[in-house]
Amino acid sequence: MEVKLGFLRACKNHSCLSHELIDQILTPLCEHHNVRKPSQLEDLKTFVKEIDESIGEYNQTLTFIKHPIKGKEYLVYAKTDATPDSAVGLSTMAAVEYQYFSILLDKIAQEDDCSIPWTGAYKDLGFEASAKPPKKNRLQVLLHKWCEMGYFLAEDDKIYLGPRSLVEFEFYLLTNHPGTIKKCVLCNNVVLWDIRCASCQEQIHRDCIHKYLQRRSHCPACNSLWTTPTRRSNS
Repeated sequence: MEVKLGFLRACKNHSCLSHELIDQILTPLCEHHNVRKPSQLEDLKTFVKEIDESIGEYNQTLTFIKHPIKGKEYLVYAKTDATPDSAVGLSTMAAVEYQYFSILLDKIAQEDDCSIPWTGAYKDLGFEASAKPPKKNRLQVLLHKWCEMGYFLAEDDKIYLGPRSLVEFEFYLLTNHPGTIKKCVLCNNVVLWDIRCASCQEQIHRDCIHKYLQRRSHCPACNSLWTTPTRRSNS
């Protein structure tokens, strides 16, 4: 129990964890309490699931999510009832900075590929007339911080929705951006930047369709023969 509580506290502090960071946290924690560390991925996911089940009644979740842009899996701690203007991770910000976060989230989410160029994070922001926008250097500091927290993800010259936003703001994104934010027909979680059916263009998680096609050969959305290669291109 002490290990689970200690690990949950660390997850709350970091909010978005890579497998490397998970190992850095769990190794000394388990050694300190003289318990066996979950050594296999399956054991780790069972350990996390037990924590997740214990915090669900408090509108919290601890869950793994794979981000297709990086091709990496992250462990995300989030409040399931959060909105962009009430997220706990942003609670120390000024009102105008909350507004910037909401503007940026919506600006990215409304794009077809849910990304914007870096320059787009600092122009055409549409702050309320009564608000005095922060200076560009402050916006840069905030954006860097939000990327570290997993709300956004920077890759090459673009900014994408990060793993934490996909978990914490799932309901908000699905409700406010139904044209670009969809659910995977196989797992019912948000799906972005992943594989599409060649016939109906339904977007599905690559891992989900790969498992599905081991048993069937047709698209789960339109029932046409699945022809899209499921392996990632090396190009």
